[in-house]
Amino acid sequence: MLRWEIMDAVILCAGRGTRLLPLTENRPKPMLPVGGKPILEYIVKKVEDLVDIIYLVVKYRKDVIIDYFRDHPKVKFVEQGELEGTGYALLSAGNYLGDEFLVINGDILFEDDLRGFLPYENAIGLVEVGNPEDFGVVLLDDKGYVVEIEEKPRNPRSNLINGGVYKFQSDILDILEDLEPSERGEIELTDAIRVLIEKRRVKGIRLKGYWKDIGRPWDLLEGNRYILRGIKREIKGEIGRNVVIEGNVVVEEGAVIRHNTVIEGPALIKSGAVVGPLAYIRPYTVLMEDTFVGNSSEIKNSIVMRGTKIPHLSYVGDSIIGENCNLGCNTITANLRFDDRPVKVNIKGKVVESVRKLGVIMGDNVKTGVQVSFMPGVKVGSNSWIGANLLVDRDVESNTFVYKVDEKRVKRL
Repeated sequence: MLRWEIMDAVILCAGRGTRLLPLTENRPKPMLPVGGKPILEYIVKKVEDLVDIIYLVVKYRKDVIIDYFRDHPKVKFVEQGELEGTGYALLSAGNYLGDEFLVINGDILFEDDLRGFLPYENAIGLVEVGNPEDFGVVLLDDKGYVVEIEEKPRNPRSNLINGGVYKFQSDILDILEDLEPSERGEIELTDAIRVLIEKRRVKGIRLKGYWKDIGRPWDLLEGNRYILRGIKREIKGEIGRNVVIEGNVVVEEGAVIRHNTVIEGPALIKSGAVVGPLAYIRPYTVLMEDTFVGNSSEIKNSIVMRGTKIPHLSYVGDSIIGENCNLGCNTITANLRFDDRPVKVNIKGKVVESVRKLGVIMGDNVKTGVQVSFMPGVKVGSNSWIGANLLVDRDVESNTFVYKVDEKRVKRL
């Protein structure tokens, strides 16, 4: 029976997102901005017309999520308890749920409207990818029902992966109650689904359109590009003399574009931002609220978060800059290797290849002195200071002051 009119949704947003550090030092992963809004806001908007109540399961930095969504008429908050894992996150909301409900990971961007899930009692969203070994691989029978889930297999037997979108009946909660923690010490939702497919039919539904798991910093930049490709030109801010604005650019009311600045779309300039004079904003850039990009600075394919200042003669390319940073004159972010190979990034202690162009990944409240340069893929932790005339070629931990001492000699002629 189709009962979606009174169905609820659970969005799992309790995790920290350690692969996205230092960006998640002060905010949970679902609250990272893409296209000027948190990832979680796009998910909430996807389901708010389909369901009666949206339960957000929170834990790490829960205050950030609660403050943002507290006035949403359909949103309620559930705190995840001591145990970890996606399965325990869902179980935390179990007492509030009815006979059937949607479940969505809080760190994905997707285009599908989810109506294809509604006729089925149990269903899982599937995505076809080129690197299935990095995800949970799903095997289907000839009628499209799930027969097996393999978590990050070395030799995948399918390129269909678990897309992090589900519809369940309340049976899944009973299964989760009886589950033992995994080797990681977590109650895993995928373990419960393995039990479920032995008892019930679970339909595999291919998600239509764009889908992206925001797991690493360069995923955030890709998601940002996806959102910006859909914006329409709208100029509401204050525009100075001889400003050139090309393509689909949004300049919100309260933003100021000073004279002789060039902006190439798609780009988004949020309220309170000040740009110029003589600044150059290139495609796929988002300047969040109260940012400042000054004289002769250039920003390209980057996310600059709230309150950050890039005053003059600086270049920020293919980078993510946290909140309330202040970049000294002539701060440069390198974003390309000499050999043109993918930039290497340290993710949870392991060096991995990212994408061809990637600049700096900077946390909140970072200050740089004059003449500072960052090598591609460097990460800088929050609350750090980078002294003048430095080449930063390795990651900088949070709460660190990096500087050099040159001996200065004076000789009388």
